[in-house]
Amino acid sequence: MRCIGKGAESAVMFCGIMNLPPPPTKFTKFNNNLLQAARETCEESMAEAVHEAVEENEGGRDIAVAVDGSWQKRGFSSKNGVVTVTSVDTGKVIDVEILSKHCICPNKTKHLQNCKRNFVGYSGKMEKFYIKARKGIQIFTPYFDYLTESSFSQRISS
Repeated sequence: MRCIGKGAESAVMFCGIMNLPPPPTKFTKFNNNLLQAARETCEESMAEAVHEAVEENEGGRDIAVAVDGSWQKRGFSSKNGVVTVTSVDTGKVIDVEILSKHCICPNKTKHLQNCKRNFVGYSGKMEKFYIKARKGIQIFTPYFDYLTESSFSQRISS
């Protein structure tokens, strides 16, 4: 199923419709271990990138960043997107967030604990939503300047 862009849930549904036994799940444990290792490596790499950006800024914790978003589909109809924060000085990614408008809960009004939906609105606003959410939290360091694609082009033209 993965070769046609569908995940495990689609494989389970397909097998159920076709009256076949469910697909094997013996790799789930290994996939979970791999996911955990990838997350830890990602967090360590981003923390190191922040450290490098602070050093590049002569110890100042106000660093310039560029924020960019990308979507699964062209236009503003995508249900999933990713937003990255990149240090302007080093060019390294210092934060990343996956945003989803898709809700997997059977009862859409009462969301389950494992629901992946963390964004409501049209896809074009994912970048701005992320910036507003992160300005208050400031995971690694206070970001000095947020550059989105549109604000960057406005600065170039002025």
